[in-house]
Amino acid sequence: MELFCHERVEPDWSSPVKPRAVRAFRDAVLTRDSRVCQNLLSSERPNIKPGTEPTDEQRYVRRILTGWMLQVCEDQKCEEEVFPLAVHYLDRCMCQNAVRRCRLQLLGCVCMFLASKLRESVPLSAAKLCDYTDRAVTVPEILQCELMLVSRLDWDLACVLPSDFLEPLLPSLPLDPEDLASVRRHALSYIALSATELKYSFFAPSAVACSCVTAAAIRLKDTFSPDGLLQLLRDVLDVDMASLRSCFSALEETIDQMLPSQHEPQVQDVPL
Repeated sequence: MELFCHERVEPDWSSPVKPRAVRAFRDAVLTRDSRVCQNLLSSERPNIKPGTEPTDEQRYVRRILTGWMLQVCEDQKCEEEVFPLAVHYLDRCMCQNAVRRCRLQLLGCVCMFLASKLRESVPLSAAKLCDYTDRAVTVPEILQCELMLVSRLDWDLACVLPSDFLEPLLPSLPLDPEDLASVRRHALSYIALSATELKYSFFAPSAVACSCVTAAAIRLKDTFSPDGLLQLLRDVLDVDMASLRSCFSALEETIDQMLPSQHEPQVQDVPL
């Protein structure tokens, strides 16, 4: 019997970029169990509760802040779940409490710091996050704000994300394994894109996941029908079809707007 451990990795601590650990293999016994979907659906919730409308200023600063957070997570090669989870914390905190504009970058750092602890094998360090703010934020501030954030969130940190639904959804697509890998990559990109837009925070993570998988699949195979794929994924998760169509239409519009120019806000351009 071979007991070789495939997950072991020796990180290069001399590298300026956070070392990336090897992830555990996907266990189909768990991901394809219907009880997993049921538990995810019963635990999911939108980032923002219906009826909570943010101000125009909150919409503006959120887009700038999340663009910067996405760039930090990509530069540090974080796992795909870190950025959406950090935005989830950000939305919940901003809805509950007014945050001064001068403290928004600190809040963004703390959300990434906390999210990486839950979804990363090698979490982001507070000192590294301070570097991305050009030392406008200090390590003691991050540690102090972290306690404040978890208190405001009632220590309710283990949240369901759109990416959590990819494993139950992808096997239902009539695609080859190579194509499924491509759909997965594109779907994760669309999930990150949706996290930068406030309107998707009102949708349940399952609706965002189905929309992102559908958008990725129809761009890979133009023979697919969006309504047909949405219905197929809806049957897997048993969610509201009207919500799926609404979320998918919004996502298609967002993707079409982003395609002409792939500009991302630079760290030094963020007026926080």
